[in-house]
Amino acid sequence: TTTTTTTTTTTSGKEDEREIEEAHIRYDLSGGRSIRARKVVDARYLQPDLPVRVPPKFRYNHDAINCVPVNSLASCRTKHYVIVGAGKTGMDAITHLLEHRGVDPDDILWVVPNEAWITARENIGSCMEFLHECTSALEKEEKCGEDNDIGATRGFFQRGFLEWEKQGKVYRFDKDILPTKFKDATLCKSELALIKSVKGVVRNGRLESIDDDGTLHFVDGTLMPLPWSSSVKDTTFVHCSAGAFNYSKQTKNPPPIFSRHRISIQDVYGTPGFCFVGSMIGKLESLGKRFTDEEKIAMCSAPSPDPTQAKLPLGPSGGDIGVISTDHGYVQRLRNLRRWLKVPEMRDWLVGHRLFNLRHCTAKEMDSLVEETWNALEKYDVVWTK
Repeated sequence: TTTTTTTTTTTSGKEDEREIEEAHIRYDLSGGRSIRARKVVDARYLQPDLPVRVPPKFRYNHDAINCVPVNSLASCRTKHYVIVGAGKTGMDAITHLLEHRGVDPDDILWVVPNEAWITARENIGSCMEFLHECTSALEKEEKCGEDNDIGATRGFFQRGFLEWEKQGKVYRFDKDILPTKFKDATLCKSELALIKSVKGVVRNGRLESIDDDGTLHFVDGTLMPLPWSSSVKDTTFVHCSAGAFNYSKQTKNPPPIFSRHRISIQDVYGTPGFCFVGSMIGKLESLGKRFTDEEKIAMCSAPSPDPTQAKLPLGPSGGDIGVISTDHGYVQRLRNLRRWLKVPEMRDWLVGHRLFNLRHCTAKEMDSLVEETWNALEKYDVVWTK
């Protein structure tokens, strides 16, 4: 329930309450409480999917199979473990078992539906520097006489990842497998080596079901019995497959980021995370009437949910590297940053911002990075200047 009121003072000194357009809103909460605010910040749109709240999509008999979300792992004391999920949550689960619990690597089976590039903790780069690397690699190939169709292949982004691998900015678990995903999972070299000590890695795609004896069934039709002779009761299956960035609470039609009485936090820049995104949206709001809500929205492009992912039987599988396009998340970030840098207050504020992944750059260096990348993409008709 909301009530719109404001208090003004008349010439006679009496207070007069009346409804006006810019009024504060009263929000009634649970427990008989209420608050008044000009705008409410709604961060639910970026609520991550966590195993503790999102049950596994694969089927199993709860009476026969001990399957737990990763946060329950600390209380489990079985001999064997099956880790389901290849994101950072799965990696952390393996690290915990090996480093803190002393579990033998041979007693761990890791279900890896898709291979992903890993961010190197020792040498973290930014999404803008990565996009610049991709365009630079493409232009170098063109100078060598190679003809490339920028929008028709995953090769545009893979060029950047392969170059960053040479520079020690990304890792992969298997040099013979080209990853198809990237979710910015971050590991140092010692963590990478520790996880690679687990040799029982199953790359049969997504897990569809588990039989009562522990046999794993995959969506590609293959099946695999557990590699241990002991009873399935000695095995814990660890659910790490919620897909934190699937955002299952997102609606098909995202609300506007800025509206009269609400700010809806959305992924307007992605990496380095929601703290920076929230700070950017807050900074824009703090500029007051300098910009209308429509103008602020134009400076904050955000990816829309992929309707094809929602139709998958086992739910979304995010993190696809994808092909370059004007709607790709990285291109949207570039477009947003380019617009922010053209606003003096935003530009000054971004330089040295401790949450910003280009905080090491001067304003001039940011301009150069952004414009060089933009001009390259404009040449290939990925973006255009109005």
